[in-house]
Amino acid sequence: MKERIRETALDMISYDGMESLTLSRLAERVGLSKATLYHYYKSKDEIVEDIYKEGHGSLMRGGFTLSLDGDAEDMLLSLLRKWEGLYQDDDNFPFLRAITSLHLTDERAAEEYRALTLMLEGQTNVVIARLLKREDRFLSSLFSSLLFSHLEAILEEREDDAEEDVRRFAALLNGLA
Repeated sequence: MKERIRETALDMISYDGMESLTLSRLAERVGLSKATLYHYYKSKDEIVEDIYKEGHGSLMRGGFTLSLDGDAEDMLLSLLRKWEGLYQDDDNFPFLRAITSLHLTDERAAEEYRALTLMLEGQTNVVIARLLKREDRFLSSLFSSLLFSHLEAILEEREDDAEEDVRRFAALLNGLA
């Protein structure tokens, strides 16, 4: 039941914002009395803390290994697919949607968003350095921005053609290598 409460609260936050989460509304959505809800969680803050703990843990369990095999296109597409999988995973999607929408107004969401940003940028730096045989922060930043744009499209549930953009970027890197 605790998991159902947490998931319902996360859905409320990810689609309607943090202000939509009240214990009364949550109890109603889950089909419990408010008193029964208090049996599982003592406060809204405790629910939110549990959401962050579980969401962060799920992302870490998703793993962040990189494939450094193949040419530029292979490596960049592999990185894209790794992150797409992370964002499209049913367990991660609501959490990622919530922290992305709340990172400007909620300190904890901002921390999680920064951690994701650093992970993506770090992986991008490794791939670009491997391909060019040197570090290039500008190109790494450019590719990270391209990936984040695509990942935001996933969260907004809109289409875009990330693979074609990645192929063009790979061609650019091949010309520089």
